[in-house]
Amino acid sequence: MKRNPRWWLAAGLTCIVLATGCTCGTEEAKEDAGPATGGSGAPPPPLVEVTKDIGGQPVTLALTEVFTRREGTTARTSFVTREETVAHARVEGGEPGLADRIRWTVKPVGAQSGPALPAAATGPELVFKGTSALPKTGSRDPNPPLEYEVSASLVVDGVTLEAKLPATTFIRQEEADILRQEYVDYGTKFQPTLTSVSTPGRTTLNRGNYSIIVEEKPGELEKLLRDVEAEVNRLLNDDVQVVPVGTRAASPSSTVVSPGQAVLMLGALGDTEPKGDDVCVGARVNGGCAGVIRAGPNGIADTPANNRATRVSLESIITSAFRNPQRNKFIGSGSIDSRHTRGLALDLDPRMLSIPGKDGRQLMCVVELAGIRVAGEPNSFTENGPITFLDCNDPAADHVHVQR
Repeated sequence: MKRNPRWWLAAGLTCIVLATGCTCGTEEAKEDAGPATGGSGAPPPPLVEVTKDIGGQPVTLALTEVFTRREGTTARTSFVTREETVAHARVEGGEPGLADRIRWTVKPVGAQSGPALPAAATGPELVFKGTSALPKTGSRDPNPPLEYEVSASLVVDGVTLEAKLPATTFIRQEEADILRQEYVDYGTKFQPTLTSVSTPGRTTLNRGNYSIIVEEKPGELEKLLRDVEAEVNRLLNDDVQVVPVGTRAASPSSTVVSPGQAVLMLGALGDTEPKGDDVCVGARVNGGCAGVIRAGPNGIADTPANNRATRVSLESIITSAFRNPQRNKFIGSGSIDSRHTRGLALDLDPRMLSIPGKDGRQLMCVVELAGIRVAGEPNSFTENGPITFLDCNDPAADHVHVQR
């Protein structure tokens, strides 16, 4: 995902003309580069600068760079409130030591942005953290970005120079950090870094409020879906060929195809349709045989096991996958550290499938068993809503939850 460090977009600013000689920076610096040096040790091009004539000599106050102090990443100005934002300024002309007299002011923009800490400083460098005033009541909508307006001022011989960074251009959260801020606000155990944020390959894996998701283990949601889907398809095709096709059985009542392993409390479920004069013993469900198949009057096995060759895709039955903390609270989840907020859980509604020989209750158990085989027994269970646990064959069950 390409991220744009807006602090290099100074050429797109409308210069705030506070005095004669105000100029803005250029787009000479490369996108995604670190703080500029201007080359050959020269000072970086200013983001905003203001010049006034003081005592017959021009004095310039320039804001040179803004970035988030974050290890291991390219310099950028988006942030979360546990990270420091740094701004630098310089003075050209005038008496020595003027840079030490620069006064900084940081103002929050919007009710969602809390006060900066600190809100004022002195000297050529400003270091502050934002605070969040966002509610933690749950929502289906994305949070607004936290943003701050930074200004630097200098008084020389009674003359004031002031340079200001517009909040909407510089110190404003991008989508990845708006999402990450939710984890800071809720105080979750897992605090995602930028490397945990991605755009999912399948939109069905994103049931949050943003175009991006967070995964504690990148790629895990896609892998979990594939693994559970593969196991479901094995369970739907696991009947056993007891008597080879074309072979005479011991008697017309001999079993030629038997169902595979028991599916939780339901027992074994058949996956084969009888052929020739072979006989389905037991119920027919959803138009298909759900039990043992016997040889029938001619005493010969006519039926190949698993001849329905059922193949299902689980993507169409995903009811929840990644959820951001605000969305998670909104739907009534009882845990701020839900596996859904960590990109480690899927909710699947098997009642949406139509498979011969299986009804919705049986498919609920098939999917739960598949989840158990993939993720372990404690990590696959049937629910109604986000907090009510049920047996998989309970008519009130509405989804299977599978988590890593």
